Amino acid sequence: MFLELRAGNFVLFQDVHIHFRPGFTAITGETGSGKSLLVNSLSLLLGRKADPLWIREGSEEAVVEGVFSLDSLPSVRDRLAERDIDNRGELIVRRIMSRKGKNKIYLNDSPVTLRCLQEVVAGMVEVQGQREGLLLLKPERQRMFLDAFGGFRDTLAEYHRLYERYRSLLKERDEAERTREERLRRIDYLAFQIKEIEEAHLVKGEDEELRGQREWLRQGEALLEALGRAHRLLDGEGVTAAQEVREALGLLSPFSSLGKGLPQEVARLEEALLLIQETAMALEKMEATVEVDPVQLEEVEKRLDLLHRIKTRYGATIEDVLEYLSEAKKELSSLEGMEERQENIEEEILSYKARLMELGVELGRERRRKARELEKEVEKVLHRLLMEGSRFLVTFKELEELGPNGLEEAEFFVQTNPGELSKPLNRVVSGGELSRISLAIRKVLSDIGEAPILVLDEIDVGIGGVTAHNVGKLLEELGQRYQVICVTHLPQVARHAHHQLAVYKEVVDGRSVTMVKELSSGEREREIKRMMGEDSRRGSAG
Repeated sequence: MFLELRAGNFVLFQDVHIHFRPGFTAITGETGSGKSLLVNSLSLLLGRKADPLWIREGSEEAVVEGVFSLDSLPSVRDRLAERDIDNRGELIVRRIMSRKGKNKIYLNDSPVTLRCLQEVVAGMVEVQGQREGLLLLKPERQRMFLDAFGGFRDTLAEYHRLYERYRSLLKERDEAERTREERLRRIDYLAFQIKEIEEAHLVKGEDEELRGQREWLRQGEALLEALGRAHRLLDGEGVTAAQEVREALGLLSPFSSLGKGLPQEVARLEEALLLIQETAMALEKMEATVEVDPVQLEEVEKRLDLLHRIKTRYGATIEDVLEYLSEAKKELSSLEGMEERQENIEEEILSYKARLMELGVELGRERRRKARELEKEVEKVLHRLLMEGSRFLVTFKELEELGPNGLEEAEFFVQTNPGELSKPLNRVVSGGELSRISLAIRKVLSDIGEAPILVLDEIDVGIGGVTAHNVGKLLEELGQRYQVICVTHLPQVARHAHHQLAVYKEVVDGRSVTMVKELSSGEREREIKRMMGEDSRRGSAG
C-alpha cells in the first residue's frame, strides 16, 4: 500500500506532503493543474530515470520520497532481505535530483543504484495510462495471469524444477561435447604419464642409496687394493706394525717392575697391539665384501639415469613424483568418469524430456480449460462496462520445443465489435476500450496473488455517461482488493471513490505552485459539481 508522498522543488511542487489511504482514491482538478506531476513523481519512485528539467527553477535539488507498506507485498520484502536492506514492514524510497548531476537513491536510508531500485519495486505498482506501463499488454504477463487464474502454482513449480534440471543437463552435454576432444587427449596423456611412473617402481630414498652404491662400485678396484695393503701393513708377513709393537713389548716388558711409569707405557703398547690386530681383521673382512663388477655398476648407472629423467618430468624428488602420480590418477579417474557420464547423460535427458512433455501436456490441457472460464468471466465484466458485443479470447501457440513454462504460449485477443476479426490486446486502438478491457481482467483476477498498487492515469478518456458510471463502480469494487489511485476528469468516476484528492494551482510570491488537498465530504460535493459544470469556481481549493 502507498502510504505517503513527499515532493520538494519538483517542477511546480514546492513542498507537497500527501497521505494516501486504502481503497479507491480519485485525483481531480482542472486541466493543467498538475495532476500528471503526481504520476511522474511516483514513476521516479519506481525507477524512472531522473530528468534535471524536473528540478524547480531557482533550486539546486529536488527531492521525491514515498512510503509504502509491505504487508501485502511479501515478494518485495524478500527482495529487500536478499540485499540486506532492513524494512520492518515498510519501504521508504527517496530520490534526490541535482543540477550538478549527482543524483542519489535510497531504500530505507541505504544508498542503492537505479537498477537495484527497479529490481526491488518490480511489480509493486502498476501504472496504467492509455498504454504506458500496462503489464497486461505483454504476452508473457498474460500467460502469468492465466496461470494465476487457473491456480497452477504447484504444477508450474514442478515443471520449472524439471525444466531447470533438463536445461542443466543440456548445458552439461553441450559442454562435454565441446571439450571431448581435448578431454580424450588429456586422458591419453595422463595414462601415458601414469604408466611411465608406475613402471619405474619408485621407492622413497632409493636415489640416495643408489648414489652411494655407485661410488663404491666406481672406486672398487682402488679400494680393494688399499684394503689389502693396509691389512698387510698392519698384521701381515714380514715387518708390520703389529710385529714392531711386539718387539717393543719384548724389550720393555722385563723392566715394567721397576716402576717409574714403565708399567703404564707397556700397558699402552699392549692396547695398541690389540687395536692393530682388530683393525687388521676388520679390514680383511671388508676386503672380502668389496666387489669389482662393471655390469652391476652399469645397471646402477642406468637406474640413476631413469630416476633422473622421471624427476626432471614430474618432480624434484621421488616424493614429489609419487605425489604427482597420485594427483594424476585422481584427474584421470575424474575425466574417465566424465566420459562415462557423457554416455549416460543422453538417457537422462530423454527421461527428463519425457516427464516434461507429460507434465506440459497436462498443463496445456488445464490451461485451455481454464482459459474458457477466464473468457466468460472477463466478458461478463465487459458487458457491465457496456461492451456487450465484445468478445475476450485466450489463444495458444504451440512451441516447437520445450519452453520454460510449458509447451505453448498464451495471448489475450479481443473482438470489440461483432463481425470484426479478433486482435491481440496490445493492438486495440481505442484507449477507452483498452482501459475497460484491462479493468475487466483486473476485476476477474482481483482475488489472485499479491495485491499491487494500481495507478490509473486518465484511463477514462473516451468514455462517458453510463459507461463512466460503471467504470467508477468497478474501480470502487477493485478498491476492496487493491489500492487504486485514479487521475480522472469524470465526475461519474470520481463520485465512486472512497477518497478524493484535488490538485490546483496557486500563486505564491509571484510564482505558480501546485497544491494537493484531501477533500472532506462537503468539499467533494462541490468538486463533483465543478466537474459536472454546475459550478465553475475552484470549489476544492477553498
